[in-house]
Amino acid sequence: MLVNRGDLRHSLETGALVVVDEAFMDFILEAEHQSCIPWLEKFPNLVVLRSLTKFYSLPGLRLGYALGHPDRLQRWQNWRDPWAVNSLAAAAGAAVIQDQDFQAQTFSWLRAARSQLFTGLQTLPGLCPHPSAANFFLVHSQQPVPALQRHLLLHHRILIRDCVSFPELGDRFFRVAVRTEPENQRLLTALATALATALGQP
Repeated sequence: MLVNRGDLRHSLETGALVVVDEAFMDFILEAEHQSCIPWLEKFPNLVVLRSLTKFYSLPGLRLGYALGHPDRLQRWQNWRDPWAVNSLAAAAGAAVIQDQDFQAQTFSWLRAARSQLFTGLQTLPGLCPHPSAANFFLVHSQQPVPALQRHLLLHHRILIRDCVSFPELGDRFFRVAVRTEPENQRLLTALATALATALGQP
């Protein structure tokens, strides 16, 4: 969920260290930005984390950065591993931030595809997707997710991300990414088949 930055102001004004994860902020259209970056100069206790691997689909490169007060970042610089970013990741990062065509193309299809996937998930029996400002949805399932996941993988070659590694969620939640509209429809059709099978419907 996108947290309104106004809700963070009280915490910042206490002087406590506040670390804001904006790894998915690139998926928000400019007019909707709630980034805390403009507050960095005013609040030395604020640190903002950003990522280049989410929006540009580069998860294996683990490329991101932190913005904050120079004194704090210098202390952290002294603590971290000196090889945190490899040369491949650095080269890829330098290239993608200049790719404005990719950014425009992503926004041209993302909003409609996100709406399509959310609406489609809502119509499936036993599924309850949570609204999302990012490019994925957390979905509650009345059926155990491991069995659903296995069916999708074996019969449709689709792998959904289970959430069993999150103790608070257990085996009744999964996560799916927003893809193109044909890919989203393929997922929705497969889920409908898997859920019908679980419910014993023809």
